[in-house]
Amino acid sequence: MLHMKKEFNSPKPGKKLFVFFIICLALFATGCPHDEKADNFSPTVILISMDGFRWDYFEKTNTPNFDELINGGSKSEALIPSFPSKTFPSHITIVTGRYPENHGIIANRMYDPVFDEYYYIGQGSAPVLDGKWYNAEPIWVTAEKQKQTAMTMFWPISEAEIMGFRPSEYFVYDGSVSRNDRVDQILKWLDYPSSKRPQFLTTYFSHLDDVGHRYGPDSDEVKSAIREMDRTMGRLMDGLKSREIFQKVNIVLVSDHGMATTSSDSMIFLDDYIHMDDIEVVDWAPVTAIRPKIHIDSIFQKLNHVHPKMFVFKKGAAPNRIHYNNNRRIQPINAVAAEHWSITTREHFNIDDHAEKYNGATHGFDPIYPSMGGIFVGHGPAFKSGLNGPGITNIHLYEMMCKILGLTPAENDGSLDSTSIFLSN
Repeated sequence: MLHMKKEFNSPKPGKKLFVFFIICLALFATGCPHDEKADNFSPTVILISMDGFRWDYFEKTNTPNFDELINGGSKSEALIPSFPSKTFPSHITIVTGRYPENHGIIANRMYDPVFDEYYYIGQGSAPVLDGKWYNAEPIWVTAEKQKQTAMTMFWPISEAEIMGFRPSEYFVYDGSVSRNDRVDQILKWLDYPSSKRPQFLTTYFSHLDDVGHRYGPDSDEVKSAIREMDRTMGRLMDGLKSREIFQKVNIVLVSDHGMATTSSDSMIFLDDYIHMDDIEVVDWAPVTAIRPKIHIDSIFQKLNHVHPKMFVFKKGAAPNRIHYNNNRRIQPINAVAAEHWSITTREHFNIDDHAEKYNGATHGFDPIYPSMGGIFVGHGPAFKSGLNGPGITNIHLYEMMCKILGLTPAENDGSLDSTSIFLSN
């Protein structure tokens, strides 16, 4: 199997594949020629993430394309994220069906005491590309192991070699790639002849998350961004319809988390209670991961119950419902802010305009808060039509997608029974 790493606009296919790609580009306006028509499509899943799309955003503005997708498919009241409700932990849970404590990415930034190394996200991050950090099997690995073809137009960690596998074709994340180009790449892959056509595809959009952080979930700017994402979905739907495969492929539309407002008036200052020289903060709010430099109990006693909007627990003592105890990357002490609150230091807060950055919104809070809920919509032959179902937890999507694709799932924490209400059979 050819495994193709791509920098956008710099594909590196084999000679024959490159020729086909160029032909497709030349004929894209009328649709790339198929050697087979839509009749022989194998079960296909297009997994789409719209980062930071809160469960109630559909109701905030006019969204004709999302409405068509929902009315013709199945929708959950909310997609409940894993803890913490952060981008990488949640995205990896969606594609592995494992809680973060089991798949290994317990935060966007973390420290591994065995590796004696830090993991951090961001474009160009070296750790993201290193498969040693990942302890569970993503669905594109499941597919490739079972002789199906997977291609990813961005998804967290899809650039890494995991368990010796990568998607057959993938792109290294580049935030400058336009939303239209991401959609068009999915359509180009679906134009491949059946022998090369992927059965599992992904793409990812961060736009709504970026706007939500800056302006808040109730802002006019977020409403405008929702409409932009609706048009993006419309571009994909129009492309599928022109190829006569809109009713033949399965679209799984998700988000990793919701969004909650924050304010510079709702702050918890660690340096009011402890000397910052006595700790290392590995990751900040809303889940502040603390690595003590002195006795753990001493730091814990100074932080425990000192603020009504901050819950502090030692490693191994987190509530069972959040599944955040059993991984070496979980720090000895963790402080969790209540919804709408932030944890920082007075020193940082008072530098320049740092206080202003807290007047927006964020996520990462306990998933028990409805504001952290994301979206799940399924459309296609595998899904019931016109169903508005209950909220579901994101650990269950992996089993569901394996079922649709006819794959034997790897070990996971989910249950197919939890999503069966949405499936047509």
